[in-house]
Amino acid sequence: MKTLRTIAIVALLGVSSLFSQAQEKIPINQPDYNKPRIFADLPQRMNVTIGDLTPLFDLPVGSSVIAKLNKSFPFKGTVVSKSGGHGSQVQSVIVRSLTRQGAILTLTKLNHPDGSFVYSGRIISKQSIDAYEIVKEDDLYVLQKKNFYEMMRE
Repeated sequence: MKTLRTIAIVALLGVSSLFSQAQEKIPINQPDYNKPRIFADLPQRMNVTIGDLTPLFDLPVGSSVIAKLNKSFPFKGTVVSKSGGHGSQVQSVIVRSLTRQGAILTLTKLNHPDGSFVYSGRIISKQSIDAYEIVKEDDLYVLQKKNFYEMMRE
């Protein structure tokens, strides 16, 4: 009789735990879509002159720069990090903006064995909702405005 009662209690607890609802799962960080736009004064798309950005890879950390992404968009900042050297297959440089609420420009250069190069990059700020991504379209590089949360996912 004791075994039957114990089995009934265990079964009752098992069924009740299956149908009980605990706390809701809440995302760790919910997106804040009310952040300011630091690139509101700039167009949705801009052509990028990659030739003007190539010298950034040769600057030492701590250098002040004015990266001419476009004629209408000079990115003023300081080189805070770089990786790879002249012989590296991948070179990267990170520039922190002095004028756009802590925006950071990351620029990467991928060297192919045939001597060609491919560039990629982003300009993002944790304090803003808008960002830019450098994308290659045909033979041109373009700064494409995007939402911060489209580019950064948890």
